[in-house]
Amino acid sequence: MAAKVEKGFEALKVNDYFQAKKIFSEVLSKKTDVYASYGLALIFSRQDNPFSNGDSACKYIHLSFNLFLQNKKALSFFDFQVDSISIMNLADSITLKNYRSTKKQNSIGACNYFLRSNYLAKTKYIQEIVEQRDDLEFDHIIALHNSDSTTYFILTHPLSAFYNEAFMLKDRQIYDEQTQGEQAEKYIAFIKNYPKNVMVNIAYEKLFDVYRQSADVKGLAGFVQNFPNAPQNLEAWKLLFSLSAKEFSYYELKAFVDVYPNFPLKNSILIELELNKVILYPYQQGDFSGFIDDKLKIAIKPMYDEASDFHEGLAVVSKNDSVFFINKQNVNAFNEFYTDAYVFRNNIAPVKTANSWFFINRQGQIISKAFDEINELCNGIYVVKVGDKYGALDHFAQRVIEPKFSKLGDFKNDFAYYIENGLYGFVSRSGNVHKAEFDWISDFDELQIAIIKQNNKYGLINNAGKIILDCHYDQIIKTEGTDYALVINNSYGFYTIKGCFISGLSFDYSKEQNPIFYSKDKLYKLVKKGEQGIVDANGRWLINFGNYQDIGFANYGLIRVKQKNKYAYLDQKLNLIIPYKYMEAGDFMDSIAICKIKESYLLVNLQGKEVFSTSFPILKISKHYYFVNDEVRSIIDNKGEVIFSDVDNYQKLGSNKLIVTLNSGEIKLLSD
Repeated sequence: MAAKVEKGFEALKVNDYFQAKKIFSEVLSKKTDVYASYGLALIFSRQDNPFSNGDSACKYIHLSFNLFLQNKKALSFFDFQVDSISIMNLADSITLKNYRSTKKQNSIGACNYFLRSNYLAKTKYIQEIVEQRDDLEFDHIIALHNSDSTTYFILTHPLSAFYNEAFMLKDRQIYDEQTQGEQAEKYIAFIKNYPKNVMVNIAYEKLFDVYRQSADVKGLAGFVQNFPNAPQNLEAWKLLFSLSAKEFSYYELKAFVDVYPNFPLKNSILIELELNKVILYPYQQGDFSGFIDDKLKIAIKPMYDEASDFHEGLAVVSKNDSVFFINKQNVNAFNEFYTDAYVFRNNIAPVKTANSWFFINRQGQIISKAFDEINELCNGIYVVKVGDKYGALDHFAQRVIEPKFSKLGDFKNDFAYYIENGLYGFVSRSGNVHKAEFDWISDFDELQIAIIKQNNKYGLINNAGKIILDCHYDQIIKTEGTDYALVINNSYGFYTIKGCFISGLSFDYSKEQNPIFYSKDKLYKLVKKGEQGIVDANGRWLINFGNYQDIGFANYGLIRVKQKNKYAYLDQKLNLIIPYKYMEAGDFMDSIAICKIKESYLLVNLQGKEVFSTSFPILKISKHYYFVNDEVRSIIDNKGEVIFSDVDNYQKLGSNKLIVTLNSGEIKLLSD
């Protein structure tokens, strides 16, 4: 039999695969043979013959390996050495090919087949295929969105990298299954049946919201008594009190306390409810911050280095490197001092003591473990750092994403970037992860589209991970709405997310310009050799090259243009409305444009009338008001009338109010 095996290797030496395969197969038909098995594995592993087959190669190299373990006799046949080293080298070669084929097939079945058939594969190949299979299976159970399927995955994949994520996914799925219909009874049953579920605080929130929306006194009473650990328990008590004791009389309050002897705010509720009616605004005076009331009287003297707005009855203030919370009576609410803190939201707040961050409740009690970092709440998510890894918590400080990323950005429009091994990926608020494969990725916009970078080129991707514009561009600029400016070799053009190119990429790009320079209201500015033109969304020219040195977009029906170094304003039919005379000119905002003639700064209305003139620069400080830093420091309105002079300072208050302090110390409030 040994002579026959030798003839098989002799044929194999001259690449006579037909004869070699025939001889080796005949040997194996009589009895198992380590050397004939090795010969067949060689034939099936090679790609220069019609018998090339990865599965067969794998079968016979495993047979040869197992047989060699029994007699461990190394033999040479012509140029072929059959020993433990050659068998393992061939096994490595065969399993590597099978590994690459399996990776390419990217299916659960192919992964499982590889794991069953290639047990001689290197550990790293087996681990990668296990990870690929688990990734595919986890994607599958996400698509199924069924807690039974996820539970089966957890039971059958105890060592999977997705084990913890599967646990969290299972909790979310159980919550969705048990609370369909959003009825109070279902939330109560879920809380009682699944008290350790990560979604239990969301169930508390939903249940409380049901009672709050319907002003259900009976439901609130059950909530405060049955769920003392709910984050909303204190708010539920407050609401129950306000619905039950509307007159705030002694007898009404006494009756309430008799019915609810566990009422936690017997002594402070009236004070706090009264304070809630007080409106206070942060107020800056010199280098210090305090608060004024809605009658513009100083309620808390400016004494703090910094002060936030009041949130949920408390403000964060800092003084002499200490941070703490005050109520509207300027009392340190918890008699505690922190290194840093954020405002209260949903009855919790992040605070930093020494080098660690924690969450506290409305009583100032620490209610979480320590974190190395907590970012401010953004898009309903806290990004946190534990050790050297980042994860995320919901707005009740419950974990939604395991700390597993080297870096995690703030969530914007329900998605955030993360970094692993120097590459960027992205993750949704619910924890669905798109693999890290980009050199960089922007925040997702309101359409949930992001700009990506690969190999120093830019493209576009949607929130499902679909590339909607390949990475071919030197730069991509989000302009307005669904539009982007694409740049190649310092030339730009426009693209809409609907898949249309509005113009060719043949115009002169300037990186110094802001995105608003290029597009507004579905109109697009094109620049070529110093000349400017405007096209619409269909690529139709509205203003062609060669007419103006500079063109603005229409505001209030007027277009700012420049000729011979002077600015004028045209209507949308390009008729001259305000003549060429300004050295500098801005677009119309609130029916007023700020312009300049020689040394005079002007406010010009839509009729071209100069309603105000000064030799000092004019600064627009709100929708209707302007500041002039002249000898008397004036605030003027859009009619050119002086509202205040002798102004010490002004502060923006929200989006539509200004607090103005005069040098006399008098405080004024302006509303847009």
